[in-house]
Parts: sequence; C-alpha cells; structure tokens
Amino acid sequence: MYYKRNESFRFTFNEPVAGKLTKHEGNDMTTIDVDLLDVSTQGAKLKCVNTIELNKNTPIFLVFQLNTVSFQAAGNVVWIKKYPQSFEFGVHLDTDEMFQQSITQQLKQIARQRNK
Repeated sequence: MYYKRNESFRFTFNEPVAGKLTKHEGNDMTTIDVDLLDVSTQGAKLKCVNTIELNKNTPIFLVFQLNTVSFQAAGNVVWIKKYPQSFEFGVHLDTDEMFQQSITQQLKQIARQRNK
C-alpha cells in the first residue's frame, strides 16, 4: 500500500481546512464533510469522521476554499487508513495548469501570513 506523492511541495495546514467530498459510484452520489490536512497541486490528505464506505480508486469530487478562493477538482482515492473514530485517506486530483497556479498562489499567501 505504499504511496508517496512525488510533487515539488506539499503544504500542511496548521488547522485543517473544511471541505466537501462527493463520492461517485454508479448512480450513487454521497456528499460528506472532510478536513484537508495537507494539499499539493495534484493531491490531498483528508480526514473524515463520517461513516462512508470508500475504497481505493473510488471516484470523488472535492470542493474547498483557501482564503476567499473556491477550488473544485475531480479525482480518485489512492490510499485509506482507518482509525477507531475516523479515517484518513489520500486522493489524487485531476487538475489543470490554471488550478495548479491558483492553488500555489493561495498557499503562498497562507505561508506569508503564517510567518508574520
């Protein structure tokens, strides 16, 4: 089950960022609240306390906001780690260059605010 995102950076938040995840399986769509623990230009580590059935390669749609900018991306589940009260999972996001530039810009602003 080894999976490591090979990207130039991964930004870990001091406080998790709230988001919504929609699971797509056949005609079944389920939306849950998630917390983003870290994010990069093509992936994220999420935490969820809801009891939803997720499997590796499950198609998802993720929506979250950084500063005042809303981000939306489709993707799929790459790994899952279950705990007694919650679970964490990694997702690979299908992003375009515009998404990647925008999220990089917002993460730079957050980092600058953090360092003040």
